[in-house]
Amino acid sequence: MSSPVEISDDDDCFEAPVPSKRITRSAAASNKPAVVEASSEIDSDNTIDYSDTNLTSDDDSELPEVTLTSKKNAVIKNLFPKSAKPGMSSGSSTKMPVCLKPSTKMPVCLKPKVPGFERIIGGVTVNLPVEPYGCQIALMFKVITAINKGQNCLLESPTGSGKTLALLCAALAWQQHMRNRTATDLAQKFQESHPQLRGKENVVEQIASPKKSSVDLGKLFSFNKPSFGEKSIYEKPSDLDASSSGVKRTEPLSPDTFEESSSNGLVTIHKKRKLNTSVDSDSTSPDIPSTPEKTTGRPPEPETPKHVRRLYNLITSLQIRTSMLVDSSVPTIYYGARTHKQLQQVVKEFKRTFYCGEAKMTILASREYACIREFDRQLWKTKNDMCRGCTKTHTAPPDAPTKTATNCKPFDNQKALHHGSLPAAFDLEELVAVGESLVACPYYAARSMAAAAQIVFCPYNYLIEPGIRSNMQIDVRDQIIIIDEAHNIEDICRDAATQTVTRDEIQAAIKELAQVASYRYANQDVISYIDVLLKTLKFWDDWFANQLPFLTNKPINNNEAVHTWQVQHFVQTLNNHNIGMEHFNEFSESAEIFCRRLRETPESLYGVTQATGTLIDTLQMVLGFLFRQDAKYLDDFVPALVKTGGGDEPRYSQFSQHTQDKETLSLRLLCMNPAVIFEGLKEAKCIILASGTLTPLISLHSELATEFPLQVSPNHVIPPDRVWIGSLSTCPNGRRLECNSRGTDQPDIQDGLGQAILWVTQVTPSGVLCFLPSYALINKLVKRWRETGLWMQLSQTKRVFVESRNVRDHNDIMEDYYKYSASAEGALLFAVYRGKVSEGMDFKDHQARAVITIGVPYPNTFDMAVKEKMKYNDKYAAQRKLLSSREWLRVQAYRALNQAVGRCVRHRGDWGAVLLLDARFQAPYYTHHLSKWVKGFLGNNHHTYESLVNSDHSLEDFMRGMTLRDEED
Repeated sequence: MSSPVEISDDDDCFEAPVPSKRITRSAAASNKPAVVEASSEIDSDNTIDYSDTNLTSDDDSELPEVTLTSKKNAVIKNLFPKSAKPGMSSGSSTKMPVCLKPSTKMPVCLKPKVPGFERIIGGVTVNLPVEPYGCQIALMFKVITAINKGQNCLLESPTGSGKTLALLCAALAWQQHMRNRTATDLAQKFQESHPQLRGKENVVEQIASPKKSSVDLGKLFSFNKPSFGEKSIYEKPSDLDASSSGVKRTEPLSPDTFEESSSNGLVTIHKKRKLNTSVDSDSTSPDIPSTPEKTTGRPPEPETPKHVRRLYNLITSLQIRTSMLVDSSVPTIYYGARTHKQLQQVVKEFKRTFYCGEAKMTILASREYACIREFDRQLWKTKNDMCRGCTKTHTAPPDAPTKTATNCKPFDNQKALHHGSLPAAFDLEELVAVGESLVACPYYAARSMAAAAQIVFCPYNYLIEPGIRSNMQIDVRDQIIIIDEAHNIEDICRDAATQTVTRDEIQAAIKELAQVASYRYANQDVISYIDVLLKTLKFWDDWFANQLPFLTNKPINNNEAVHTWQVQHFVQTLNNHNIGMEHFNEFSESAEIFCRRLRETPESLYGVTQATGTLIDTLQMVLGFLFRQDAKYLDDFVPALVKTGGGDEPRYSQFSQHTQDKETLSLRLLCMNPAVIFEGLKEAKCIILASGTLTPLISLHSELATEFPLQVSPNHVIPPDRVWIGSLSTCPNGRRLECNSRGTDQPDIQDGLGQAILWVTQVTPSGVLCFLPSYALINKLVKRWRETGLWMQLSQTKRVFVESRNVRDHNDIMEDYYKYSASAEGALLFAVYRGKVSEGMDFKDHQARAVITIGVPYPNTFDMAVKEKMKYNDKYAAQRKLLSSREWLRVQAYRALNQAVGRCVRHRGDWGAVLLLDARFQAPYYTHHLSKWVKGFLGNNHHTYESLVNSDHSLEDFMRGMTLRDEED
């Protein structure tokens, strides 16, 4: 990057950037920003955007080298511009990138904008850092149309087609377009409403875009009398005659002037202290210290006329007012992805865009990820408890900057972390790193920055789940919501409304609240709602005790005994225990006050842990779903009483970090209708759901009870000769290869699968991924292959790995897989559909030259939630236009299958093969819901084992040809 310019009024040494590109008059004179494609030999960070530069020279040669003195004079000219001379435009001065020095120790450099590729899409000028694909233009058109019309949109774009970049550039371009238009409209209204501004040139531009316009006040306002040979009082000292070169300015620049310079992004001046003065044309104030040898015989500069100062202050106030109105009227973009790892990739794409630095951003995270204070597990149960305990306010020492303080230094210092102390784009790791260096809390700072941000990145459960949305103070009304990787949106919404409450949690909360209630004198202001909550929780404890007989003769499956009610009968049991609909309002009001008090002033609830706060919040949410809007969603829930025995496998509680190996009694309220949760997002201006594998789209409309008038599913950008997709229908012995649960139990089918996988690994270089429906099937196959010796053959061909359920082991396995897939030996990884490997992980180039899929991953119909969902869909299929249970299962299966297949090719220059192991893919019914691009490449490429190995244009030929092309390249 070019060296930044920083000027101090007592520093004579500085460095200015030297242009690295040749700028011609024809390029500079164009009204449109010049589109410059940098050579591959030049780092993009070293290029300078001269799109805003208006050159008047006729010389097409390279700009001459400038001496140090002329460099400094050029910068001073930019600081104190004079009135435009005839024949020169008001924007003729070249804007130079500078380094603004914030109050922190970390300088933030304003990088010059690198020109991109502009396209006018839907009436909006969109700037992209690369030449857009046709599918990207299609996506951006739909995004801009959706925002303009306030309609919802479904976008399915295959992996590697630039979906994220298209989403960001389209939404940010529309937002910038709307901000500019709104600001201009407001500025015109302000000019018309102030008579003193009428007829003045460039006033609208100055008010609407104070940071981009450089309006000369000497030209903007006319004076009644000339001074210094008709020159403006804003002439630069360097433009005066030689005899005046030593004159110091006797009238200090106003604070507004310095602030404006900084806000314009031009320079930060480190001012020396100057005394206030009062001057006229004849004399100087005797109070001003002067240097006789420099000032003798030098006339002082005239003071600024008062009416000019008044007009200048008026414009400044209108600029502030316009900016505030624009911020409040133009929608904020909320961009959600599944994990922070995925958000890291999104922020990386954001950095590439023209809008990075133009639009302020922030990224939201939980305390678990954003807290920088050392966590003591012996002292605190959770980081939330630690935060609430350490941020209790107390009287600060007399020398402290504030009257109150806490026991958490990062919390007290959170304001040190702001947009000025951070780069223009930052992910969570960078936010935490800067927070640690400044000893400032990233969690609270990120939330504060959200108020001024134009785009907010967050995990999408922050937008979907009402409780988190409320705690993070996210208001989605009239905002733009983009949910990336939205293929699981139905499941995420159902899970958000599905809640579990255990009797152990109820009893623990009763103890804590009873202790708070015992301090009646100290807690007089909270005792009323504490009593209500305590009484309600005791009723719940009695309810659990009275429901135990329902589980007496229930069979135990997977270490659980389950009893389910008709929801009307369940509500009747609640009414019988004074915790039903009639008592909900009183409980809800008390719960809301309690949760708010626990967040804001936890010291008044001494001894209450986060677990109790979460329990109260969950109960309020659960009952709220049942009883709100006159029990509108009552039939959308299935209540279940579950007794979990102390089995061999440890179980983890939703609210506790400790394993639960004893018998527990819990209430599960299973949500069958994702629209219950998704309704909370309908207040947004528009909702954009995007993924590489939204297919099949049919269920999203009905399941979410939301109209998506706009949808697009473009073709893949990868050339056809770089992808091979086929299916296998027989074993080596000729038996039909049907990989359902019954078929995979057969030894010859297991052996056939092993032989097919072995052959693929032998002909495929580098990495191979193999997806199966369950861990149980993986274990079954591995056991069989060890007995037959096939596992040894696989291990001799490639280094073999199996996906782990444990997060720590998973990370270690993936590091080893990536390492060996890049080696000559290669690697084979067995993974499950819907697991960590199949969703959200990137396998570029050699990391996945082949993807093998086994079977069709239908959900487990023995799972209670799946079983109840199937019953629910069959019951309401006609009434609510839902899919039948059979079709719903099929949709869920193919979403998972498409997601796994998408691991194969990750960008336009990638290549790879997909082999679908199952004879059922020969029937159109089983290919109907494959992604559009997969169906296109598959065609009729169905094989028996013999044709797969020996036919022309086989998988082996494809691998050999692509390997040779790689070696030649």
